[in-house]
Amino acid sequence: MRGAYAAAPLLLLALSIRSFAVDISSASITEPHQLSQGTVEFSTALLHLTVYPEELTYDVSWGIIAVGRATLNVREIARFNGAPAYHIVSEAKSNAFCDTFYKVRDINESWLDARDLTSLGYSKKLREGHFFRDEWVLYDKPAGKFLSKRTDRDGKFTWSAGTIPVVVQDILSSVYYVRSRQLAPGDEVSIDVNTKRTWPLVVRVLRRETVKTGAGTFPCLVVEPALRDEGIFIQKGRKLQLWLTDDERKVPVLMRVEVFFGHVTARLSKML
Repeated sequence: MRGAYAAAPLLLLALSIRSFAVDISSASITEPHQLSQGTVEFSTALLHLTVYPEELTYDVSWGIIAVGRATLNVREIARFNGAPAYHIVSEAKSNAFCDTFYKVRDINESWLDARDLTSLGYSKKLREGHFFRDEWVLYDKPAGKFLSKRTDRDGKFTWSAGTIPVVVQDILSSVYYVRSRQLAPGDEVSIDVNTKRTWPLVVRVLRRETVKTGAGTFPCLVVEPALRDEGIFIQKGRKLQLWLTDDERKVPVLMRVEVFFGHVTARLSKML
């Protein structure tokens, strides 16, 4: 009987998820926020994300020139198509100086399944100079498939669909998956990432370093993901490195991507 009582919350959660989930198809979904059905409180039926809740603010520079600000937040657990999901949001905005020659207004969102820390889908709205990307991808894990919609600047759109492995991550959710792991120099983490095609993202832990930022000084692990697609804050880059605090939270206090002319750096300025 004790086992039955212990299993009751999980059973209720499963029944709730089943009752609210809708079929993911082009006939029923026009954009991911349709699947967001309010928020849920954290419970023992969910996997604890040590960084939740979290609000991070970054100063972004190109070389020594300040070009804008970025944020990375996990403020809520959403009920996303019936499933509890950590709602991750990253935004990047150029300052007035940078706007005159390369205006940036990026919003990336990811819904991370709070039951197993895998992605339920993501949305990206990228506006970087003349570059435009408005796209989302939803993952139907029980059916082993994905659905994607991409909208052009003129409002025309195209649908894509395909198959996925049992579990996948998107680019943004993979950062939080890595942060949930125990890491040490020399480690490698391999993740199946889907961006309308599934490919292995290998994250290498390179070394330990101490980093000073506007939010403080932190002992860090330097990690390097081998990206094959668009990143979080910038649509093109040669190499990305992240400095994660060497503790349970693994806060990204510094992110640096090499671009065709120098590098773009996001340095933590505030942490809540």
